[in-house]
Formats: sequence, structure tokens, C-alpha cells
Amino acid sequence: MEMEPSNEVYQEILNTINEIIPVDWENVLLYAEILDDSREVYFFFNTNKQQEYIYSHDIPDIFEVSENIYDDLLINLQDSFKKLRDEFKINEQKTWTNLTLKIKNRNQFTIDFNYDDVLNSHYNTYQRMAIWEYENLGYLPEDEEDKEAVLNYIKNKDDN
Repeated sequence: MEMEPSNEVYQEILNTINEIIPVDWENVLLYAEILDDSREVYFFFNTNKQQEYIYSHDIPDIFEVSENIYDDLLINLQDSFKKLRDEFKINEQKTWTNLTLKIKNRNQFTIDFNYDDVLNSHYNTYQRMAIWEYENLGYLPEDEEDKEAVLNYIKNKDDN
């Protein structure tokens, strides 16, 4: 019998995002890559006052938040996504490798699960991040190698 992951885990994720962002926010675009032996979570958010997206790892510098507090909350967020992935395994659902979480107006959210074998991808971690940013935010990276990877990805995506 297939069961949905508990609403409790989703609520835990949303609560932690609220704790991490030290200002009133409007929208969040989050990437989580949770594997058996590694985790990566980052996100971008905007506010009513600033429509340009702010990168989550810049929060300590921009908002003068303790790096230790930020890191602890980020680890809690990673743990929540690991818990979500574990629930998929326990419920014998297809195990995802990464996801995109989109939160609009603080109360509507969608999650797109991805099942690609990221460890055997010909794109490295930074290139995957650049591709995700391009697809979700329309940002092209300044780094030439990453920009080339994104443009190559776009070309190959259109060919398929």
C-alpha cells in the first residue's frame, strides 16, 4: 500500500524555511539534493519590498545573522528533507534524488521530484546548480565554464 509522506514533514520543512529567512518573504524557490551519503539544500527568496531573489547562503552577510545559527538551521532543513526521502523509501515509493520546492505567497507550494542519477551525470555540482538556476530563475552564470555547461544543456534539451 502506497502512502503519502506525512504532512508533518512538509510542515517541518516550511517552518524551518520560515526560521532561516529573517524577514517577511513572498516566494521561495528551493533545490534539495539528498543522496545516501550527501546532502545539498539551497534556495532563493524574494520579499514584497525586493522582487530580486536573494540566495539563501547570503543570509548571514546580508542580514547580519550568525553563521553558526544559519548553519544549524540549514542542517535542520537538510535533515527534514532526508526524513521526507526516508518516508518515500519506507512507503516503497520511487526514491527521488533531488527536488524543486516552489512556495508562492507563503502558503501555496508545489514540489517537483527528480529521479536522475546525479552521481553519474556529466555535469558537476556547480553546473547542476547553474542549470537549475537558469531553469527556475532565468539566471545565466558569469563563470564561463558553468555558462558553457548551461548553454550545452539547453542545446541538448532542445534536440531531444
